[in-house]
Parts: sequence; structure tokens; C-alpha cells
Amino acid sequence: MIKPTRYLATTSLLVLTGIAPAFAQDNPYYDAAVAEAKKIAAGKDLAGSLEMIGQASGAEGQTLQTVYDAFKAGTGVDVRYTGSPDTATVVQSRVQAGNPPDVADIALGAALNYAKEGVTLDLSSFMGDELSANYNSMLLDTATYEGKTFGIFQHMNTFMVWYNPETYTGPNPPESWQALSDWADGEAAKGNPVWCAAQGAGGSSGFPGAQMVDNIFLKTYGPELYAQWGKGELAWTSPEVKGAFEEFGRTIGAADHLSGGPIGAISTPISVGYNGLTSTPPTCQLALWAAWVPGLIGETAKPGENIDFFRVPAADPAFANYELYQASISVGLTDTPTTRAFLEFMASDAAQSYLASQNRWPVANKNVPVDAYSSVTLHEVAQKFFANPDVEFVAGPNTLNAPATSSAYYKAVVGYMQNPKKLDSLLQSVQATVE
Repeated sequence: MIKPTRYLATTSLLVLTGIAPAFAQDNPYYDAAVAEAKKIAAGKDLAGSLEMIGQASGAEGQTLQTVYDAFKAGTGVDVRYTGSPDTATVVQSRVQAGNPPDVADIALGAALNYAKEGVTLDLSSFMGDELSANYNSMLLDTATYEGKTFGIFQHMNTFMVWYNPETYTGPNPPESWQALSDWADGEAAKGNPVWCAAQGAGGSSGFPGAQMVDNIFLKTYGPELYAQWGKGELAWTSPEVKGAFEEFGRTIGAADHLSGGPIGAISTPISVGYNGLTSTPPTCQLALWAAWVPGLIGETAKPGENIDFFRVPAADPAFANYELYQASISVGLTDTPTTRAFLEFMASDAAQSYLASQNRWPVANKNVPVDAYSSVTLHEVAQKFFANPDVEFVAGPNTLNAPATSSAYYKAVVGYMQNPKKLDSLLQSVQATVE
């Protein structure tokens, strides 16, 4: 079975970079991270260990543990990290039993629910200035409830339009979504479908299309409505949501625009469904998806040669600098000096620079130097998104949906691609999961 989107993202970016992580012995960012940990721990009575549960396991979990080992080197605190694909269930049962882990890295929607229940540590009470200095304001807003910041982002993935510089013939970058759409229409008239948009992911089939719809919505209707949609305040049957679906169907999902047509895209596994960007001959020119696309393509994707990206163009220029993302969030579930010190470390420039240098993910801290990434692609992602002061990140359905709503959303994408005439009833089905 295909793992959830978040996990796919973590497994593929290291493949994308082609560079092994740089560990402590040969990494200049390690010393800075250790020094930061020592500074944070100064004068505090810390425990000998801290327990953290998160979603990343295997090699991804080891990357996080490498960074947490710098905290241990600076403070003496042993961070006992456990990665599990069933993190949500494990954390929920531990919270209900009154025995939570000190820190949990979980989905944003779940974290927000814990914040509403008063379970999470208020980070703004002891490092508010640092958080404001280290994160873009709207990203920080998504981690705040009733004035209290309940979590921090470590690694996160952005969404963009991927293309092959050797074969792409369209506007680069397009000045608007309309400019890209007009070019795609022209290519379709010549018999050239330009989009790859594979949807096959077992029980989660349709989630790539859902994220494409999210992007179209945000860039058309803006951050306020996008946030309302994610919080369940804007109905799935609204004209705006319907309009985003229809634009997806017209521009990407139409038979003459989409490689393999809608049915081919639905049945094609995402693990191979984007290979057409770099195949010989190519079968598509564009893919609107996240930072893991080159990793899914594998060895034939050569960053800087035959694979590159531009940011998703906006339908309304007022919304050009708003972006959505895929990420989990780390929350404190115990209020101890050790938990506080660890979360302060995790949010710091030094710790996130060290994490960036592992070349596995983009990181959220806006102060991390782009040169911390030796990967060509991650360097470019950091430069265009995180080091850009104009970019703001917004949370919507992609990160806030409850599991039942996400499942219904994915099914609606597949159903719409199969039969666009059923869109109204499909959206009603999704709306029923939030009422």
C-alpha cells in the first residue's frame, strides 16, 4: 500500500539530492548546533532524557536523530525518538491515558485539536520573540490558537510546477495561471497533452489531484478563503471549491491536456506516473506537485539538467506569493524545563541549519542559509520559497482535513476525473464528512 503523502515526501527527497547526509564528523553546522544547545541549557536543571514520537522512521528517523544528538552533546539530555506510521493513534492513546510523550511530531489538524483541548505547551510564553524572528508570519499563525503558539515546524515540503528544461516549450516562468493555461490549450489543439498527473495510490488514490485542486484554489481565491475551507468554515459545495475543481478538470484533467487521459492517470501508480517528464521521448511537459517529484522519477531526473521547477503561477496576482505546504508539526505535551529547552533548540537557526545540511528536506526556518543545502534542488527550493521574504505559507485542507474528509476528498477527485457531471454530488459527499 502507498504510504501517506507526508511519508512519501520524506522518502523521496534524499533520492532527489543524490547526496548522502553530512553527519557530525564532517559537518560544520554540527558545532553551531551543539553550541546553541549549550546556550539554551545554561543555568537550567534538565532531566537525563526526553521522549519524542514522530512520523518519520527508518532513514528519515535517523536523520532527525542525528540532529537531536547535537542537543544531547550540548546538554547531556538523551532524546529518545521513536518513529511510527501510526503516530496519531499512539499519541492519542498516550494522551488519554495521562502518559503523553514529552514531544510529538504529528499532523497539523491533530495538533490544533490538542491545542483546543489545552493539552499542548504554549511555546509563545517562553520563546515568542524567537519564533517571530525565525518563521514567516502566516506560517506561525497556522501554529497558533487563541494567541498561543502550540508547535513548531521542522522540515516541510512546498508545491511547484515541475518541467524538463530540455523539452519544455511554454512560458518560463509564466506570468499568470492564465498564461500557462493558454499555452496548454494551444498544445492540446496540436495533439500534445502537456500534463503528467498520475493518481494511483491504492486507498489514497486521488490525493495528488486533491493537492493540485488546493493549489488552484489558493492561487485563485486567496489565503483567507483557503484557510476557511481548511477549517470547515467554507462549504465544499461552495462556488469557490466547485470552481477550483472545474479549473483542475479543464486545465490539467481534460483528456486532451493530460498524458494518458483521465482514466490512464487514475490507473497509473504515482511511483512511475511522473517519469514522462524525463523519458525518451517525453510524454508530458509539466507536473504540478510537490518537492518529491524528482525523487519519484529517480535516476533519470538530473536536477539542473532535465528537471527544474517554477512556483505555481497565480490566477489573481494578489495571491502570487501565498503558498501551501505539506508538513507535520512538533508539539510539547509535557511542561518541563527539558521539553522547553528541546523545543527551543528545534526552532533555532542553528538546529534547523544542521537539519538542512542533511539534504533530506527543506526546513521551515526562514533564517537558514541556502548554502546549508548542497543539493541543487533543495538549494533552489530554499531560495525561491524560504529565503524569499515575500512568500507566506497558508494552511488549508491539505494539512487540516480530518482523515474522513481527506478520504472523501481523494475519492471525489477520482470520481470527478471519471465523470465531471457528478461533481455536485461528489462535493456533497465530502461536505457530509464535516457536518
